[in-house]
Amino acid sequence: MNTSIGRGMGALASTVALGLLAACGGGGGGNNAAALLAAGAGQSSGPSAGTPTTPGGTGNTGNPATPARTVMRQAGLVVQAPVSEGGTGGTVLKVQVMGSGGVSTVSTAALPADVALALTDKLKPGNLIDWIPGASATTAATAAAPAETFNVVLSKGSSAAAQFNLAKYGPSVSRHDNAPGPMVAAGWVYAKGSTSVTIGDGRVVTADQAGRPYTSPVKRYEETYSLAPDVKVFNVNTADYSKSAVSTLAAMPVVPNYDYATTSRQAAYLLFDQNYLQADKARVTAIWYFTPQSTADGKPVWDVPSNSPMLADKGTDPVSGQAYVNINATSPTTAPYARSTEPFEIVKNTMYFVGDNEVASYLLVADMGTPNDPSDDKVIKVDAGWPNSGYQYWKNIELLGRDPRSVTDIWLTHGHSDHYGTVVEQLKMMDAAGKPIKLWASKEDVTGITSDLQGNAFNIAGALPASETTIRARTTDFYEYDKWYDYGNVKIMVIWAPGHTPGTTNMLFRVKNPTDGQFYTFGYHGGYGVNGLTTPTAANGWLRLSFQHGFSYLQNSLNVDFVSPQHTNQFPIVEVYQALKAYNRDPANVAKQLTMLDALQSKVFDSPSINGTKITSEFANQLEKRRSVISYKASDAANTSYKSIETSGPFKPGRENGLNAVPARILDDGRIVQGFVGPQNKNPAIPLLANGIVTATDQYVNDPDGYYVQVSVEVLDNGPYRGFIPEGYTQFSPGTNQTIVYKGGPVESVHAAKGTIRPPEVLRTQRLGSLADAVRVLSTLRKGTTMTMSLTPASEIVVPADPAKTFQ
Repeated sequence: MNTSIGRGMGALASTVALGLLAACGGGGGGNNAAALLAAGAGQSSGPSAGTPTTPGGTGNTGNPATPARTVMRQAGLVVQAPVSEGGTGGTVLKVQVMGSGGVSTVSTAALPADVALALTDKLKPGNLIDWIPGASATTAATAAAPAETFNVVLSKGSSAAAQFNLAKYGPSVSRHDNAPGPMVAAGWVYAKGSTSVTIGDGRVVTADQAGRPYTSPVKRYEETYSLAPDVKVFNVNTADYSKSAVSTLAAMPVVPNYDYATTSRQAAYLLFDQNYLQADKARVTAIWYFTPQSTADGKPVWDVPSNSPMLADKGTDPVSGQAYVNINATSPTTAPYARSTEPFEIVKNTMYFVGDNEVASYLLVADMGTPNDPSDDKVIKVDAGWPNSGYQYWKNIELLGRDPRSVTDIWLTHGHSDHYGTVVEQLKMMDAAGKPIKLWASKEDVTGITSDLQGNAFNIAGALPASETTIRARTTDFYEYDKWYDYGNVKIMVIWAPGHTPGTTNMLFRVKNPTDGQFYTFGYHGGYGVNGLTTPTAANGWLRLSFQHGFSYLQNSLNVDFVSPQHTNQFPIVEVYQALKAYNRDPANVAKQLTMLDALQSKVFDSPSINGTKITSEFANQLEKRRSVISYKASDAANTSYKSIETSGPFKPGRENGLNAVPARILDDGRIVQGFVGPQNKNPAIPLLANGIVTATDQYVNDPDGYYVQVSVEVLDNGPYRGFIPEGYTQFSPGTNQTIVYKGGPVESVHAAKGTIRPPEVLRTQRLGSLADAVRVLSTLRKGTTMTMSLTPASEIVVPADPAKTFQ
C-alpha cells in the first residue's frame, strides 16, 4: 500500500523553527560546505532562528492575548568534526551542519569540560543532530540537562548500509517545550517531482502465495511526502564529509526501478516542518542524499521465510541461477528489507502478528475487564525484533489499524538483540510523544542470577549486554513467574526457562475470541535457539541441562491450543497466514472464508490417537524438535560441531554411571511424547497447507515413529543432585574427551515446587519403537506411589526387554 503524507499541500501559514540557520544564497550544487561557510551566510527563508514559533503563528509580539509559542529544536547534519575552544569559563563547541536554513556553524555556550567531551562524541560527521535554538541563528542553547544540548536523531557515518524510517513513527527531532519534535524519514528515493518525493525500502509484492496477482503492486513500506517550496537539498559525501555540498532536487538521483537485481540505490534523509500530530500537513524542508549510493544485496525478497517449501514452485532466480527455495536471505542487521512480511490478525481485535519473517513480535489488546470502555485498555507488545527493522514493525502495527504510540507495555522474553532490538527506538518515540510506557523483562537477564526459586545462591551474569544502559535503566517491571497476569480478555503467564540465556522466559497467552466468547491458549517459547549450547563448556553446562528440562516441563505441564512461535522459520505461522490469504482470495472460496483460528492446527494432523484424541499437539511437537537436538546422539552424527547431552553431558551430579533400581515418587500421570513430526501445521482444508510445512533446520531429528513416556518424578536416591549444578563441579565429558569444571546454575530449581529431597524432575524413557509399547509403559504408572526405575548417565529412564517392567 502506497501511503501519502501531506501530498499536494499548499504553503502553510507558518513554519516550525527547524534548522533555520542562515541560508546560503542560491541552490547550485558546486560549492562545498567549507567554501560556503567562508563566503558567509545569506538570508533565512523563514523566521529567524531563536524566534519562538508555533504551527499557525509567527514570532511572539508581546501582546498578552497572543498564546505562548512552542520552541522546536532545530536539526542539521554534521559535516565536519566539532572544534573545541577552551577558556576560563569552560569549553565552547563549534560544529558545522547542513540544515533547513543552509550551511552554518553552530556554537554552544561555555560548557564544563566533561560535558563538552561527552557531546563531542555525538557530533560525528554523518550524524543528524538536533539542538535548542539560542539567541542567534548560529547558537545552541544549553539544555536543562547539558548532556542533551545536542541529541542524535539518525547516524549515517561512513556506512553504505541501508537505513529506513517512515515519517510518522520511529526517530524524530527530540521533544522540547512540551511538544514532540518534527518528523524525519530515511530510505531509498524512488520518485521525485517538483512538489513531492517518494521514499521506501524497495519492497514490492505483486501476487499472493498462490500466484494470483494483486490489482496493483503492494509497496508496504513506501510513502510519498510533500515538499516545501524552499526545500533545501544537500549532496552528502560519506567518504569525505568535507566534500559535501549544497545541491538541487533536480540533481538528486532516483532509484531507476524496483528490480531486486538493481543493487545501486540512492539513500536519503528527510526533515519535515511538522511533528507527527500534524503529519497530514507536513512538508519536507531538507533532504540529504548520500554519495556514494547504497548497495542492496541483489537477492529476491519474499513474505515467507528463507528456504520455505512454499518457494519450491517459484522457479529459478535468473540473477544467481539458484532455485528460489535455496537462496538464504541476507541478515536483517544489514538488509532489514530482506525479512519484512505482511502483518496479520490472529484473534479478532485482540491478538496480532507484527514482526518479520524471521523473528516474531505480537500485539495483544487487553480490555482490562471493561470491554465497553477502551480508555483503560492495555496494548502489550511482546518482543521488539531486530534493531534496524523498527520502520517495519511500526508500519505493520499501523496497517492493522493500531497506533504504535498506543502501546502501553513492552514484554521481553530474553536479552538478545534480535528480540530487544527496537526497544530504545520505541522508548524514544514514546518520550517524544510525552506518553508513558512500561518495560517488562526477566530480572535474570537484566541484572543476573543471584538465587533460584529454591533459594540456592549463584553469581551469574545476565544476557543483556552492559552497553544496553537505556534498557537496563528503563526496565520498570520484573516478571513474577508461574502466575497469571489477568488483563480481562488477555491473560499472560511467564515461565522462567534458562538455556538460550540465563534469563530466558516462555509465555502463555490466554486470549478471548470475541467471535465465540472462548479463551484460547497460545504457547510462546521464548528462547528456541541452540546457539551457544551445541557442545559442553564450563560456562554452558547448566544451561544445556536447563534448556532440555524446559522443553520437557512445558510438554508435561501445559495444555496449549496453538503455537505462537518466536522464530517464524522454526514454526510456519507466516506461511499459515499466507496460505490462508491465498485461500480467501480464491474466488471459489468467497462464501467460505476462514480465519487464522481455522488455519492454525492445535494437534498434529498425522499424530496417532488414543481414545479418539490425537496424542501430539503442535506446541509439544515444536518443543520436541529442539529438545531432540540438545539431547540425542543423532545430533553428533548430523553435525560434527554438535555434542549431545547423551554423549557428552553434563550429567547430573552422581549419575555419571547411571542409577540402577532407584526409588522415585511418581508426581503426575505421565504422558506419551511422540518423536518430532516434520510437516508442521498440516491442514487439508487449505491447499497450500495440505502437506504441512517442513522447515529447513534440524530435519535429521524427524522421528514420527518414535515414542517416549515422560513423567514428573522425585528421584529418592542419596546422590548429590539437588536440581542444580553446583559451582565448580568437575566431570569428565566422554564425547569431548575432556574434564570440565562447570560453573554452577539452576536446572529444575528454577521452579518453586519442592520435594523431600530435591525439586521434581521431568524425565523420559529411552526411545520406544511403537505406540503400543508406550501405552504399556504408561499404564503401569501410579501417581502418588513410589516405584523403582533405572537411569542412564543422561538421566533417561532405562527401558528393559519387557517395556512393561520399566517402572516397578
